[in-house]
Amino acid sequence: MKIQIQKRKFDAELCFGVGNWKGFMFTFSQKGAKILSFHSERRISLHMFFVFFPLHALFLDSRMRVVDYKLLRPFTLYSSPSRAKYVVEVPFSLWKGLHMKRGEKIKFIR
Repeated sequence: MKIQIQKRKFDAELCFGVGNWKGFMFTFSQKGAKILSFHSERRISLHMFFVFFPLHALFLDSRMRVVDYKLLRPFTLYSSPSRAKYVVEVPFSLWKGLHMKRGEKIKFIR
């Protein structure tokens, strides 16, 4: 699967269930993005324990619009103040040149 953020496309892995818990934990590879999918919109908390590099987290509602975004650093915690259904995690090394805004639409490409 791929995702499109602004005009750039990234390879992405869609995660459900246990995959949502793992994300980038215990990995050193910074290739591609992870899409964490939840059953419904809710406030989502993330931890960066055992994630060894910074990443951008985009919190999306069910219409794929950005409701929150944050640069997360290793071994930190973050709770989104807005309700979201998806979290897109993009390693910092892939992010160059992107400037995110709330309300911006993200596309999932199969």
